Amino acid sequence: MKWLITSIILLVTLLTACKSGNSPWGKNKSKDTLSVHTVPYEVLVDKAMDSAEQMSFFRDYCIRKLESNKNEDRFYTLAVFDGDTTRIQFYKGNICSDQKQHAVVGFENKNLFFFFLKDDTWKLRQVMNGFGIIKDSAVQFSDVNFDGFKDVSIIWNYSAGTCDCSAPGCRDIYLYNSELDNLQHLPEIRAFFDFGLSVDEKSIYLGQHCKGIYGKYSWQDGKLQIQEEYNSNQWNEKDTARWHLEHFIYCDGEKVPAYTIPNLPLPEKWQKEFGW
Repeated sequence: MKWLITSIILLVTLLTACKSGNSPWGKNKSKDTLSVHTVPYEVLVDKAMDSAEQMSFFRDYCIRKLESNKNEDRFYTLAVFDGDTTRIQFYKGNICSDQKQHAVVGFENKNLFFFFLKDDTWKLRQVMNGFGIIKDSAVQFSDVNFDGFKDVSIIWNYSAGTCDCSAPGCRDIYLYNSELDNLQHLPEIRAFFDFGLSVDEKSIYLGQHCKGIYGKYSWQDGKLQIQEEYNSNQWNEKDTARWHLEHFIYCDGEKVPAYTIPNLPLPEKWQKEFGW
């Protein structure tokens, strides 16, 4: 009888310990470990991420970390998915607006989650689906459209190293909309490899050195409008004596040839804007 009572107590104890509660982590999991058994790791970090269950899973994890690290604006966690460890980076504070609190959470090499703080509670606003590799310094915040609010830039890299001419684009920009309190994608930027932001001119310099095309753009009615353009063969021609540079200006949307000069690289000012 004593052995039977002991066995029953032991069984009840085991059943209690196995209960996971309302949290996907379970009571016996360490705070930086995700417990995943029914969904494969590859599915969870897939860039499509269209499963409501998966989204809820990642959202709850991020919110828990944001709330438990209230005094840290930048930190990271190492989450373990069935034995595979991934680095998750957190950045929070007055990211886009001085009046509002936001957080950007980056899942290593994959997606970015954008949160906002409402009634002292973090809420998921949107997910930026990625491609390529997100390095530590790949997420930047600057006022791209000069409206007084910081926007989010994501610089993509690839398995070969950095972005190159064979890549499907290098940069995604999400403009912050203060009225809707969200980030709005600017898809046309992705096609360019060279990028420069001139605060003094309130202009954006965009280039494709692989094709020898460079343009200077300004904002008009919320859209980018080209003002000047250079065409150059500098990157594809090894013989400097055979370089040539064509300059165009735009008047009321019409492309007007300005001049063609041989043996000339891209103007030094433009090179500085691109960071060369």
